[in-house]
Amino acid sequence: MRWASERERDTELLTASDLTQNINFFKTFFYKLIFLFYVKSQIKFEEIVIAIAICLAGSATMFAQETGVEINGVTWATRNVGAPNTFVANPEDAGMFYQWNSKIGWIIVDDALVPSDGTSIWDSYWDGGSVETWEAANDPCPAGWHVASFDDFEKLVASGGEWTTTPVQGVRYGSGENTVFIPAVAGFLFYGSLESVNLQAIYWTSTAHNRDEAYDFYFYKDGGDETIDFENAPHVFGFCVRCVKDKSVGINSVSTDTGNVSVTGYFDIFGRKLKEEPKQGIYIIQYDNGTTKKVMR
Repeated sequence: MRWASERERDTELLTASDLTQNINFFKTFFYKLIFLFYVKSQIKFEEIVIAIAICLAGSATMFAQETGVEINGVTWATRNVGAPNTFVANPEDAGMFYQWNSKIGWIIVDDALVPSDGTSIWDSYWDGGSVETWEAANDPCPAGWHVASFDDFEKLVASGGEWTTTPVQGVRYGSGENTVFIPAVAGFLFYGSLESVNLQAIYWTSTAHNRDEAYDFYFYKDGGDETIDFENAPHVFGFCVRCVKDKSVGINSVSTDTGNVSVTGYFDIFGRKLKEEPKQGIYIIQYDNGTTKKVMR
């Protein structure tokens, strides 16, 4: 089957619950706007612009749901994260900036730094919680997706990438119909200050480097000077986020014969690593011999 366009291939109609969720988002936004206008009797034009900018940063996908593209065993979202729990409308859109292990998105509006929740203040001492991986509770990706790890990006690089300026400067990975575009024009937030717009983009991985830094994947292109590489940066910086799809754990096939082995990690049923063993619910234990065990409490 041939798809009419890349965007058509990578999206599908929303389910009723998806549509309801997005409609509720808009309703909440406009209710707040009405409250400001009629109850407080004071609202500035700039405040309306900021509120609409945050709304559009992640809600323009009302009529399309991300299905992703599989490359080297990893299903990649075709768009960056906009507002928390939403994707931007187009593959070339930068989305919002996030500090590592934080669910608060940031955008620049009229040279002002604006948070996705409308109330947070930029924390120049943010430490990310000193954890080994981006925690599920702080993950800004929509349900069914999570922040790509260092290993995920390595597999993406292994698929082969090519610089392009269509639709904007960035790199296209994969081959044939299974390709994904990563825009490289957003710049990044350096202690809250926007830097390197139209020259560089940096994407967080979910993988910590140490207690103060995490690995990131960065792109830089200025004329003939091109760089694509991994590095590590302080958690306080604001970078773009690209998601990968949660993998099914396959509970029915999980091993229960653990033998004399040691625990190496705990995971939820979507395959996301947990900080510690849950006190209740369904979760997966991973052992050092590669086996896993399903636990229900």
